[in-house]
Amino acid sequence: MQIISVLAQKGGAGKTTLTLHWAVEVQAQTGKAVAVIDTDPQRTAVKWYQRRAQETPEVLQSEPEQLPKALEFCRNKGVDYVFVDTMPRVERWPSVEAARVADLVVIPCGPTVPDIESVADSVEIVKRTKTKAVMVLNNGVPGSGHNQKVIGVLEREFDLPVCPVVVIRRTALFHAFNDGRAIGELAPSSKGAQEIRKSWRWIAAQLAAEAEPKARRKRVG
Repeated sequence: MQIISVLAQKGGAGKTTLTLHWAVEVQAQTGKAVAVIDTDPQRTAVKWYQRRAQETPEVLQSEPEQLPKALEFCRNKGVDYVFVDTMPRVERWPSVEAARVADLVVIPCGPTVPDIESVADSVEIVKRTKTKAVMVLNNGVPGSGHNQKVIGVLEREFDLPVCPVVVIRRTALFHAFNDGRAIGELAPSSKGAQEIRKSWRWIAAQLAAEAEPKARRKRVG
């Protein structure tokens, strides 16, 4: 089972939105069992699931301190990919625990100066837990060179891989949530769906690169 924790210490970074769009995309691309664990007190992911017609990917509600038990439940059910949706504020123990149990942490960041400044707390957490982490620029400005400038700043300031695919702020990303869908289901040929698809493929490649050394160590051991 592979665990992807999506970590953002500032509200509005699009953490839950990206988590759910990616979870649906993973299931569509791989056909494997996918689950989302919602540890955010706002329960946005859980409410999305309650509106959803399909039963998958399943969204589980969990208090932060119950995360290990929720992960064990998923493992026993044979889930292949688990996304952990975290609370959007700095609370050290829950954020550290979500990073510690993850195979990969994804840190979404918006295109503004306050967004960039807020990333430092998340980066500090993954450095502390020594968890592989990547960043994704979300809510990008349509048709603007500003997005690439922000990517350059993130790479220089935080020394983490940044996804080359920018997820632009698009109305369809939010409209899909109205009835519990993802953009790949609402508008599969749209630019927004392509950005979700391509950004996940890049993240999957980072996840695979992290998994290979672990598998090699197990074979040697």
